[in-house]
Amino acid sequence: MNPARFVARSEHHDHGTFPRMPTFNPSARCAIMAGVACVLFATPDRAGAQQPKAAPAQGTVLFICEHGTVKSLIAKVWFERYAAEAGLQMTALSRGTAVDSAVPPFMLAGLAADQFTLGSWHSQALAPADLANAAFVVSFDVPAAASAAAPAPRQQWDGLPSVSANFANGRDAIKARVRQLVDSLKRARDKRG
Repeated sequence: MNPARFVARSEHHDHGTFPRMPTFNPSARCAIMAGVACVLFATPDRAGAQQPKAAPAQGTVLFICEHGTVKSLIAKVWFERYAAEAGLQMTALSRGTAVDSAVPPFMLAGLAADQFTLGSWHSQALAPADLANAAFVVSFDVPAAASAAAPAPRQQWDGLPSVSANFANGRDAIKARVRQLVDSLKRARDKRG
């Protein structure tokens, strides 16, 4: 790849400092999303700087957290609900970098209270194909390297309240971010006509 197509930025995580990871600059993102009109919107990264992101027209949003059964799962189910309400033709996946084999009981209870059933859903480890096929990637408190291979636009939603410490507070923080993402995707779709 052409090194001029990348902009390096420092990544910091609660577990230490990670090496500088490349992220696509806006013009490279547009080239990758060839044939899709690039509508840019900004989101703060962990340092508070604005990082442009391209909104996909359709496809799958990939949510990644450490275990794949808490934050990314909450984001997945709420994204699917909000996307359906907004008329978006998008799906969502929840993946983990160190996946748990079962959804914790507090999560099952919280999801049931929000009228979500998981049916045959089961947790899955993040795979290269997930990154390659995603139209948009959101990670929660995992090293940026976990999603660096994704050619799609990426956001890091780090530092949100703990869901295991207080389900309602953690869920509400994720819901707010998901709602903003769905609203941005809907506006981008509506602009494209």
